[in-house]
Amino acid sequence: MNRPQSPPVTSLEAKWYCDPEVYARERELIFRNSWWLLCPVDRVAEPGDYICDRICGWPVMVLRASDGSLQGFLNICRHRGASLLPDGQGSGVDSIRCPYHGWLYSDHGELLKAPKFGGTLADQWSELSLHRIDVRLWKGLVFVRIATDEEETFEQWLGEMARLLDEFPGPTDLDYYDEFSVCGRLNWKTYCDNTVEGYHLNLIHPRIRTALSGGEVKLFSINEGRTVVFDVRYANDASTRDLRGDKGMWIYHFPGFQLVLGKTLFKAERIDSDAYNQVRSRNWNWYAGLTSQDKQSAFEWSRQIVEEDFNICSTVTANLRSGGYAPGPLSPSMEQHVARFQQIVVERLNRGDLSP
Repeated sequence: MNRPQSPPVTSLEAKWYCDPEVYARERELIFRNSWWLLCPVDRVAEPGDYICDRICGWPVMVLRASDGSLQGFLNICRHRGASLLPDGQGSGVDSIRCPYHGWLYSDHGELLKAPKFGGTLADQWSELSLHRIDVRLWKGLVFVRIATDEEETFEQWLGEMARLLDEFPGPTDLDYYDEFSVCGRLNWKTYCDNTVEGYHLNLIHPRIRTALSGGEVKLFSINEGRTVVFDVRYANDASTRDLRGDKGMWIYHFPGFQLVLGKTLFKAERIDSDAYNQVRSRNWNWYAGLTSQDKQSAFEWSRQIVEEDFNICSTVTANLRSGGYAPGPLSPSMEQHVARFQQIVVERLNRGDLSP
């Protein structure tokens, strides 16, 4: 006897993707409490080295202090909000002087001098240290978190994902090659919806289609769906095998961390957003056992994949904003991880009683 089938889960309504107020809630209830890849640790290898960047709109700074520790702060002067150090990386910093009015901070963030204030700040002095952010080092990568009052540890955030890296080389085993960024007018959730399903691979990524022809991709999730894994066996093609080996893993970890693992490569990606329709994908790449030509080919291939995803997701975001979209069904066999990703977003926003 044929039993009635349950209707498929439908995608989120368009307002989740194109409402600035939804983005503001995501920033406070998801992004602020999450860990974000900042850079490879060799950017801050020596005392005095620093790196400054913006993550989801927050200006962040990590520096190697004179005692060898990694110190993280918001790159915002406590006086009138000027940026203390320029974006990018630098060296030779043993204290931090605001270029606007000269307030001076130690490499541990304590206020040292406030010119022309005399003793008027005596009662506030200890409260005017730089705003701290959390910093952790993992696999040769520096991670930061804006919320220092969040109870979840970095290890809890990683969860079971850490064990997946054991069979592949990491950044400390390979040679760093280069980084690239791709920016676009899209919503971060359209990119992540796309990232956690293989439904689109054959149509959007012609080179991947060739690389996987006769190969195999298995998807599974861990960490209650926060981590989605593509377990990949590449086709028996010489060009693919030379660049990526015969197997690999593509890993997405909520909300904005991705890895591509292989026998000859390691790619780490940060997906962050400073507006409901602005996304940046920043990617760092390591290789080993490849010729200079093959490294360049692998690097360009990685960038091509991100650009192809951005192109289709930009179109999706524009159409969601058009007012003509009604939620469509999600495939139970191909988009179950999309359904779970969207559910996690809704759950996180509902924790603050802030659903749209």
